Amino acid sequence: ISLLFVASFAIVSCSESDGEENPYANWQERNQKYLDSIAAEAKANPGEWKVVRSYKLPPLGLNEQGKVNEYVYCKIINNGEGERPLFTDTVAVNYRGKLINGTVFDQSYKGELNPSIAVPAEFPVGDVIVGWTTALMNMTVGSRWELYIPSELAYEEAGSGSIPGYSTLFFDVDLVKLIPLASNGKSAESALDTE
Repeated sequence: ISLLFVASFAIVSCSESDGEENPYANWQERNQKYLDSIAAEAKANPGEWKVVRSYKLPPLGLNEQGKVNEYVYCKIINNGEGERPLFTDTVAVNYRGKLINGTVFDQSYKGELNPSIAVPAEFPVGDVIVGWTTALMNMTVGSRWELYIPSELAYEEAGSGSIPGYSTLFFDVDLVKLIPLASNGKSAESALDTE
C-alpha cells in the first residue's frame, strides 16, 4: 500500500508542477486572431481609427494583393495640431509597449501617464521597428494613439529579448515633440550654404 501511495503522490506532484499554463502556447495563432479582431474593429470605426500601410511596401498594385499583415492599426485617442515627423527627424515620445497578454516589455514612464512629469524618450523616427516608423510618420505632434503592430512589421518570427516571435505589439504613444534633422545646430540647408 505504501508503494501505491508513493506512486500516486509522484503522479499528482508531476501533474501539479506541469499544470502551469504556458502563457505563450499557440502564440502565433492567438496573435493572428487578436490582430484580425483589431483589424475588424478599425475598419468598422473609421472615425476612431486610422489604418496605415507600411511605408516599406511598394504602392498597392505593385506587390501581392491581399496581404493581411501589412498595416498598422492606430486607435486615435487625440490628434495634435503639430507637424508630422519625417523619417530623418528625431521625436520625443511617452510610450508603453505590451504584448497581447498584457505583459509590458518596454516603457518610458511608470504607472499612469502624467505628461506634466513624464520624461519622454528621444529617438530617430527611422531607427525603430517598421510599424513604429510607419505610425510616427502619420501622427502629428500633440497626438496620442494606440498602435497595434503585426509581427511582420515588428520582430517577425525571431522575436527580440523578452518579445517572443510572432508577437503583435501594442503601444500607447504620446508624441510630445519633433526635433528636425540638423547639422551642428544649423538646418541642413544652411549647412550646405557654408560649403
